[in-house]
Amino acid sequence: MNDVKTYANDLIEFFHQRYKLQNKPKVNFRNDATNGEEPLGRTAQYDPTNQTIAIFITGRHIKDCLRSLAHELVHHLQNERGDLDNCGPTELGYAQEDGHMREMEREAYEKGNMCFRDWEDRLKQLQETNYKVKTRKGDTKMSVKDWRLNELNEMLMEKWGYAPKAGSFLTETGGMASYDLSKTDYATGQLEKAPEELADLEEGEVEENELDTHAQGALSKQKALDEKEELEEQELRDTIKDVIKELSKN
Repeated sequence: MNDVKTYANDLIEFFHQRYKLQNKPKVNFRNDATNGEEPLGRTAQYDPTNQTIAIFITGRHIKDCLRSLAHELVHHLQNERGDLDNCGPTELGYAQEDGHMREMEREAYEKGNMCFRDWEDRLKQLQETNYKVKTRKGDTKMSVKDWRLNELNEMLMEKWGYAPKAGSFLTETGGMASYDLSKTDYATGQLEKAPEELADLEEGEVEENELDTHAQGALSKQKALDEKEELEEQELRDTIKDVIKELSKN
């Protein structure tokens, strides 16, 4: 719950900066075991009267929940514009029979999905850049895969009663770094320039390929990393087994 709320707050702020909401809606995350077992159960809903969004999270991936949030944020935007005034109840079939509401749904799917994609890519770009800055300042550089395994290994060690080292992923608030949104182009979701952490670098201090100057460079690398996710998960399981084995000997 803490993770989804942290990401949700960041997504809402991103959406607000792009579309300039009059008021941010209240978001409720609901656990509903019965609904979660339904193949076509509810995922989210918006209440225009109270300006609240309900996200059903039982059995769902966080990313899927956040995509639903982006969709409902568009309905909130429509409500603030007055496009949902005098609309009847959203009963089954309204998106096929009511021309106006069908257009509202089309806009919600289009703007919601594109806003979510831009937000996700921006966040991944920031994480990639933040990782590179940390390794530049450290004594040892490692691949993103090794870094992920190392951080998850620290999480496992903490579960066994060992405190994480200073500066690790676990010491960051909420398990997630805090990013400055002021450098973002909200129309495209890309950073306007490198984060402030790089402002103190002297000319020529960073190797030519160490820091991408174009957002697509970071996104291409992230895509390649995503393709290796299954292999990384297996390596992580092997790492966990080895750690448990070593701890058991003690």
